[in-house]
Amino acid sequence: MRVIAGKYKGRTLFSPKDESVRPTTDRIKENIFNLIQFRIAGASFLDLFGGSGAMSIEALSRGAARVVTVDSARESIALIKRNFMKVGIGKEGEILEKDYVAALSSLRGAAFDFIFLDPPYKATFYEDILLKIAEYEVLAETGNVIFEHATERALTLPEGLRNVDSRKYGSVTIDFLSAEKE
Repeated sequence: MRVIAGKYKGRTLFSPKDESVRPTTDRIKENIFNLIQFRIAGASFLDLFGGSGAMSIEALSRGAARVVTVDSARESIALIKRNFMKVGIGKEGEILEKDYVAALSSLRGAAFDFIFLDPPYKATFYEDILLKIAEYEVLAETGNVIFEHATERALTLPEGLRNVDSRKYGSVTIDFLSAEKE
């Protein structure tokens, strides 16, 4: 794993020791950030299933003002901390060891410009995550949810969210969601 662009470009990151964490591939990461490149500078970025922290580091590298990286697994939190330290991330990068419900509750009203979701592909709580994002008002009015999931698993969107773009990369799909305008 490496940082693709920005001030940390080319730096390698520590990888997970086993397959319990499935980092977003460099190809997909690069494509996601190419799509949001003109909106990331100064933005706030929430990585709700942080894994290795690579997506948060990429966001900061490309100019995000603030990232919050969340994971409930102790091993992932340790890996995120190691990667943040390796590239020199300070106060602009916050790490929360919580499950997604507790994290969203504690971030109530924070209004992030981007929320990146990469939960376990076999998880049964995809729709609940989206409902909690709306309930706790953590998505900025003009923000986007970027949802990475197995292509075989279609998303059912709750009222108030719409799919504005969808990209397929073999067995992986990235859906870009935004709040519906009234």
